[in-house]
Amino acid sequence: MLALSRGEGQSIIINGTIEVKIVKWTRSSVRLAIEAPRDVTIDRDEVWRKMHPDSPTPLDHALAARNAIGGEKSAVPHDGTMRDVPIQPEAS
Repeated sequence: MLALSRGEGQSIIINGTIEVKIVKWTRSSVRLAIEAPRDVTIDRDEVWRKMHPDSPTPLDHALAARNAIGGEKSAVPHDGTMRDVPIQPEAS
């Protein structure tokens, strides 16, 4: 999982085709605008869970896959690209 800090008016790009923009941020909520190709389905978590009862969420699948191949990963490559790289322990 990648966690980012973004401010109002800033965005992230996913896979070069999906843009998630912070439209409004308040103390209790964040309003997002999502621009994606028409063939990409976007659902709120609670809607997806109603449509797929008793099924693991896509996030559950991703976390299980990461745990199966060696644990948590972080997107912090040195070349500026966004990809999963192993977290290195700090030298003591």
